This record gives sequence, structure tokens and C-alpha cells, in this order.
Amino acid sequence: MPHTFQRARSVEAKEERTAALLTAARALATPQGLRTVTLTEIAQAAGVHVSGVRRYFGSREEIFLTLAAEEWTAWAHAVEARLEPADLAGTLAETLAERPLFCDLLAHVPLSLEREVSAEAVHAYKLAALAALEVLLDAISGVTPLSREAAQDLVAAVTSIAGSLWQISHPPATLARLYAEDERVAHAASDFTARLARLTGALVRGLESPRR
Repeated sequence: MPHTFQRARSVEAKEERTAALLTAARALATPQGLRTVTLTEIAQAAGVHVSGVRRYFGSREEIFLTLAAEEWTAWAHAVEARLEPADLAGTLAETLAERPLFCDLLAHVPLSLEREVSAEAVHAYKLAALAALEVLLDAISGVTPLSREAAQDLVAAVTSIAGSLWQISHPPATLARLYAEDERVAHAASDFTARLARLTGALVRGLESPRR
């Protein structure tokens, strides 16, 4: 049944429409990757005419950058709640693997999303990410031997690896067929969680070693 588009006039209605656009973008991008999701698809799923989206967001990229800020916050609090001193690498890898959209966004934020939005939108994203980083640094340095500086290096490295590894581990259909047909290149489609945990463990050991 087609949507009947109506302009949101009250503050509450505008907030609801903003939330609906974010929810729609999340629902569309999580299973298929944000690269293929269009602004028109987001608008239709949210019940907003595509021409009216700019009343709430400047662009498709701003919608996804806002989701990236939300994902940073959610990940930080998940790590904080679950972190055990003996399993730092496992906690970081598992909580990232539970957030496929976040892993996808980690690659796109510096590559395109930050470059295609207003300075105000980037500023808001940076502030949210920095607040999440503080939560992570408090949690990691509070229960492990890592200093805050080492913890910051760890978070920077792990999120960079996760963003890249997620793209490799979740190839488009053409590459997936290639990996299935030629075992010589199939190693590229490795298990995301296990490989991220191994690499994170190596980083943790390296960052801890100077303190011994």
C-alpha cells in the first residue's frame, strides 16, 4: 500500500519523522550494506517524500553519519558493560561483530560520509564519537594494564581493521562467486569475528609489552 506523504509541522512530528528516517536507513543498510541504499529508498520506507528529506537531513550521507554517531555510543557502552580484564580482545571483536552496520560504517565514514556533509554535521559526529571514545578509554584503562594512550591506539587500530575486514569478509555477489569457484582466492572471505579477535589479541599483547 503506497504511503500518503504529509508534512510534519509540530516539533514532536518533526522528531518522529527524523527518527523514522534513521530507522528506515538502519533497516535497509544492515542486511545489504549502506553502499547500495539510496535516499529515495530511505524516504519511501520512512513515509517521507524524497523532496522533503532535506527538512530533516542535508543528504543521504548525513543520515548515515548520524547513524555512525549512534553506533559509536552503543558500541562503547556495550564494551563498558561486558569488558573482562582477561578477554579484552574477545570483547572488542565480539561486540563489533554484533554490530554489522557499525562495521560497514567504519569504512565509509572517512572515505565518503565525512566528505559529503556540512561542517556542522561533521562536528556533531566528531563530538559524539569523542564522547564514546572517553567511555571506551575509561573502561579499558580501568580494568586492563593498558594506559589511556595505549587504549586509544588500540581503539583506533581495531576500528580501522574492523572497517576494512568487514568489507573483505562480506563481498558482493560477484566476488562471492569467485571465492566459491577458486579456492586460491577464497582465503579473502575469512571469518570476520575470529580473524578480528586474533588481530586484536596481537595488538593488545604488543601494546602491553612495554609495561612489563
